[in-house]
Amino acid sequence: MASAVLTTPIPSPAGKKMPVEGSYAIWNNRGGSGKTNLTYHLAIKYAYRNPDKTILVIDMCPQADLSHAFLGDDEEGHDYVSQIGSLKKDPMILDGQQRIPRTVAGYLDLFTSVGLPTTVDPRTFLFNVSKYNQQLPRNVYLLCGDTSLELLGKAMDYKRSASSISPYTNPWRTITQSLRAFVQKIGERRGIKLMTFIDTNSSFSIATEIALTAADRIILPVSEDHLHRNGFEYLFSLLYGFSQPSSIYYYYRHYSFYYRADENGVKIPKIHLILCRPSSINKDLKLGLGSQSFPKAEEIEKCWRFVYDVYMKHRDAFEIHSNTKSSLSLNASSTSINYQSTSLVNNHTHASSSPETFEDFMRQYVINISHEINTVSRLAVKSHSPLLAVRHPHHSHEHQSTAQTFDKTLNEIVERI
Repeated sequence: MASAVLTTPIPSPAGKKMPVEGSYAIWNNRGGSGKTNLTYHLAIKYAYRNPDKTILVIDMCPQADLSHAFLGDDEEGHDYVSQIGSLKKDPMILDGQQRIPRTVAGYLDLFTSVGLPTTVDPRTFLFNVSKYNQQLPRNVYLLCGDTSLELLGKAMDYKRSASSISPYTNPWRTITQSLRAFVQKIGERRGIKLMTFIDTNSSFSIATEIALTAADRIILPVSEDHLHRNGFEYLFSLLYGFSQPSSIYYYYRHYSFYYRADENGVKIPKIHLILCRPSSINKDLKLGLGSQSFPKAEEIEKCWRFVYDVYMKHRDAFEIHSNTKSSLSLNASSTSINYQSTSLVNNHTHASSSPETFEDFMRQYVINISHEINTVSRLAVKSHSPLLAVRHPHHSHEHQSTAQTFDKTLNEIVERI
């Protein structure tokens, strides 16, 4: 199969270049939070609801599970993604001899070594996922993941600190923003209205730093099972440099990402939404596993109060939502804090409104999603299908009902981005 070249979906007014519509990194510094599943389904749902826009999906997780979900296997049943990374399929040829994989690692290696040649169109790195799965929308394009990203990250980290081997005057800033340069280059194409979703790794490596700085906003998936103040404290410390859990973070702050980013004028994304999956305590009680390891309702509320206090002190770390269409209800569970959705004035907020109360903060920034959603979304990803393809005669009515619930949740999230 040949790599698809991005086409211009609609002409732009008066021949002007359209700006980037938005860019979101789905990130949490804890593994198993559902980042890849969410990125996959959110990109598909957004694409279906916005057929006039070009959806760019970037796989910045070294496991490349997102890319495998989109591209699947080749005609011989072999994993397509690993063959792209190993140059067995679709290599990019430069100067008639240099072979570069059409993956995110191939792009980053080229950019951080010699810069992106003017003869290279970044669109040639992209795959139109509908050419590999006809169930997927035609306006979704993938910058494929690569399992060599972790190894490449060590080399990029060295280049970023050793100016003598870098082609850039400020290697730290340029290499850190290398993926952002890619997104902006794609967004400059005439007639393109670009929306970008980036899957990330939980470890705070250089690959994660590059992924986060390519986005303007963060969607943060969390689970009540692992919800505690220390987790948020560590997250806020890593990314923004406040709420430091120990003196070590202060003493060695000069080595930190947030300090270097500020020093080099690199923009750090803001938190846009927090998606919270309720505790699985009910399910585990049925299995006789007990509830000792799960947080109690008062502990969960205490954690959210801590996040709210951080918000009140550091509002610039949160994206101010403008023209919110509606207040979203938060699903209650036996251990969830039930903040019932109450109608706001005229059923929407004023432009660029900033919540003041704890309840308003929860309504604007937190969306609860059901625990079963993770199961049904994984099923869809493994079948290389959009969510609605889960509705299969062999699947239970419960799975079909959960798929419909997840579809509704995705619509709510899309309305907020």
